[in-house]
Amino acid sequence: MQIAYVNYGGQSGVTPQVIAALAARGHRVADLCAMGPLEPRDARTRRPRITAPVALHLALAAARFGAAALSHRWNTTYAFDQHTRRAGALLEGLDPAPDVVLQNGALFAPGAPPPFPYVLLCDHTRLLAQESPGFGEARFPPPPDYGAGWFERERRVYRGAAAICSFSAHTAASFVRHYGVARERVHVVGAGANVFPDEVERRDDGETILFIGVDFLRKGGAVLVEAFRRLRRRRPTARLLVAGPRQRLRLPPGAVQLGFVGFDELPALCAQASVFALPTLREPFGIAYLDAMACGLPCVGTRLAAVPEIVRHGLTGLLVPPADPAALANALEELLSDPEGARAMGRRGRERVAAFYRWELVAERLESVLAGAGPGRRAA
Repeated sequence: MQIAYVNYGGQSGVTPQVIAALAARGHRVADLCAMGPLEPRDARTRRPRITAPVALHLALAAARFGAAALSHRWNTTYAFDQHTRRAGALLEGLDPAPDVVLQNGALFAPGAPPPFPYVLLCDHTRLLAQESPGFGEARFPPPPDYGAGWFERERRVYRGAAAICSFSAHTAASFVRHYGVARERVHVVGAGANVFPDEVERRDDGETILFIGVDFLRKGGAVLVEAFRRLRRRRPTARLLVAGPRQRLRLPPGAVQLGFVGFDELPALCAQASVFALPTLREPFGIAYLDAMACGLPCVGTRLAAVPEIVRHGLTGLLVPPADPAALANALEELLSDPEGARAMGRRGRERVAAFYRWELVAERLESVLAGAGPGRRAA
């Protein structure tokens, strides 16, 4: 098939992985990023770029989201419509025309109206996010409201798709429950780990906890720091490695900030760890758990959203309530105190990734959905 993959950037490795996996199955995939014209920095030079559309875009984001404007700048109706027009123009310019469009997420539509049949690949929905609480004790506020105009646009994108492919059953249910999509048009295809080393290497000291996440507060970093403080009172030799955040963190004794870590560095980093901890407070899916499991680590996650689908409590790791440092400290201590049991969980986690959460398997599932989306037919 000739597939146009419309996306909003790298998305934690998803975009290059999907394109590579579909191409490996013999499909011709055009990589079309709808973002760019509204970004306040030039993508190549990183210099500030304040054009009239960019200035209006930022002003509307500030009016809607206040101090969180930069984080949510893509989530105004103005941004939705601008990115929709860009996606449509990119699709209309393709030669040859695609058999089908695969779009990542619903931050825009693939044209207004969409010029070709399209399938969506989604990790979350906005109404699922709106159900998420804030956690004051973790300095993490509730999600902002995008407004009625945004929700109507999002709903139209979902209901206009030939099919929707979801990373998780949790999100798949939202399309039906929140947006009125027919259940038979929703397919759970999963997601894949960014890494899967041929051999799992273990060089840990039995005392090391690993956290990986760029968005430190949303991923529960502050909760983990408090849990680690509690754990160190009972287990003074415990260590914490924090990878991902670029901002400088204030960490307690025994904790080390490593900065941003690339995917190619993950296996060696995981080899130094005994446990992977990601006590996330809001999570569309959780690919970081898959990466850790692929490297043979037991995981400690939170009992929310799709995380229980990935981390099976008692089998591949442990689940705790969100924003509960006492429960998190206890779970970490339980795994560190039982190294043989923890490593068995790590082995089962790697087996689970191999059986379901590989991008080549996701591409196979996507292929069957895309083939049924009406190659060559124009959208109604």
